[in-house]
Amino acid sequence: MMKLSERVLSANESQTLAINAKAKAMKAQGIDVVSLSTGEPDFPTPQVVKDAAIKAINDNFTYYTEGNGIPELRKAIAEKFMKENGLPDVKPENVLVSTGGKHSIFNVLLAMCNEGDEVLMNAPYWVSYPAMIQICGAKPIIVETTLENRFKMTPAQLEAALTPKTKCVILNSPSNPTGTMYTPDEIKTLAKVLEKHECFILSDELYEKISFGSVQHFSIGSIPEIADRVITVNGVSKAYSMTGWRIGYMTGPAALMKEAAKVQGQSTSNPNSIAQKAALAALLHTAEDVERMRKEFARRREMVAKLFSAIPGVDFLMPDGAFYMFVDISKALQSMRVKTSFEFCQEALDKHHLAVVPGEAFGAPGCVRFSFAASDETLQKGIARFAEAIKALS
Repeated sequence: MMKLSERVLSANESQTLAINAKAKAMKAQGIDVVSLSTGEPDFPTPQVVKDAAIKAINDNFTYYTEGNGIPELRKAIAEKFMKENGLPDVKPENVLVSTGGKHSIFNVLLAMCNEGDEVLMNAPYWVSYPAMIQICGAKPIIVETTLENRFKMTPAQLEAALTPKTKCVILNSPSNPTGTMYTPDEIKTLAKVLEKHECFILSDELYEKISFGSVQHFSIGSIPEIADRVITVNGVSKAYSMTGWRIGYMTGPAALMKEAAKVQGQSTSNPNSIAQKAALAALLHTAEDVERMRKEFARRREMVAKLFSAIPGVDFLMPDGAFYMFVDISKALQSMRVKTSFEFCQEALDKHHLAVVPGEAFGAPGCVRFSFAASDETLQKGIARFAEAIKALS
């Protein structure tokens, strides 16, 4: 057999997608599987968004668009970045609309990375960061964090990890998988370290609008001293319950955005025309829908925290944002016949029909990620099965 790409072979597949696929296959066989594995709001897309998409279809807005996104959507995004995030002087021509936030990040990493470059992030990290970096020919550099420090990278850790090979530092606040948010002061302190080092900063802010008041969201791209090196990534999937519509967007240094647009133009061309019209409606007309969903996530957070608190041998952080509980089961594992969170999650799915994601996928062995983007009944059933699995394996 001819040799395949070493960069792709070295990258892991997405465990969240793999687990979700297995759970769906089991459900198709008639098995009562509770899946708390995927990061997907369970609310319907707001009606005004669906109406905009239907109108686009009826208006025959079904052809190729500008490769970097339709002008009115890029204008709305530029205004959002300036008004809500404090980014300086964002021009529509410097916004790139892509097929989801993941696509945005992949485009910009391909545009910036060369062989031997390093891209730095903290663990726990979003599952796709290391794989994307490896496929781009660069090397992921992982900074380990602890639950005691709320899984946040400290300025000293950042300083120690930076090298002349560092091409980019990725920050993700609110975090997937932990729900942790950096405070404005913490971000400013990290920025002070980055001022002294010539590298890009990629700020993944997909969960920006799903926060619970304990920490104020703050965009590092609003800091003047480093603003010209920051790529700010966002999208409509999470806040607007539009995961399947696949629209993400970003802004950053003009020269870099131009090359990222070239990557997109030679791979996928423009994002879906109908979804772009839907995304425009989401940005302009759904503030009440977004707040209603945020309040419901906040209520569920309190409910699942009480449920997890009643289970012996597990620790967890109360998330500042997003819709995940990142549960540390390392103490419970000491008395189990399985010894890793990966093995635990396999047993939980096979024997207890509960689909959750092991911490290994996020660079945090001994932990498990639960999504609380589900109904009360599903959450209660799923966490009960989690407790049963711990008891059965002990």
